[in-house]
Amino acid sequence: MVGLFVDGWYPSEKKAVMTTPLFTMAGSLLTMAFPVLMLVSGKYTSLVPWFILISDALLGLALLYTFSQRRVLILHRGVHMSVILLLASIAFVFVEQVSLWFPLGLTACLFITTYRVANKTSAGYGVQFRKEWDASNYLSLNSNRLNHWKILNAKPSNGLMAISRTKQQLAVVYCEFDEEGCWLHLDVFSGIIFVLEHFLFEEE
Repeated sequence: MVGLFVDGWYPSEKKAVMTTPLFTMAGSLLTMAFPVLMLVSGKYTSLVPWFILISDALLGLALLYTFSQRRVLILHRGVHMSVILLLASIAFVFVEQVSLWFPLGLTACLFITTYRVANKTSAGYGVQFRKEWDASNYLSLNSNRLNHWKILNAKPSNGLMAISRTKQQLAVVYCEFDEEGCWLHLDVFSGIIFVLEHFLFEEE
């Protein structure tokens, strides 16, 4: 996706580092293969729950690292579904009345959902911009954008200040503070063009 450049906004210098998710997901494929062989052969089935838990731990780590790369992923349904699948898989491993194929299947679904999110994140899906910001100024968006934006906290902070969730895009606004001052960040997860022009009230 391409963002329309506007004076004062700069492309974010952040790049997704996906080395850890790549290796942990690759490892989870191996630890998921062993339970399949054990259940099919009927041998060493007592070890199956432990392999499932190891797979869940590896995929959970991959999901956590992927999530840490982009703030906007907190709104992504794929992340929400992955968390649900992770917890469900762990829970059903300890239910004796349930076949071990079920939590193993949940783990396989967890791999798919985590992979989809990680794949788009590693590819730089969407766009990220930043703008130098006065920490004493409160966030105010253009009135034409407020129909699909919700301001959570207008005061500059490291937490989410504004969010947008539509069928076409997910986006968040937040601030980061460093030695140079305060930077306002815009993180958009979408395949369509995001127009920066007149995004903020001050730019009208």
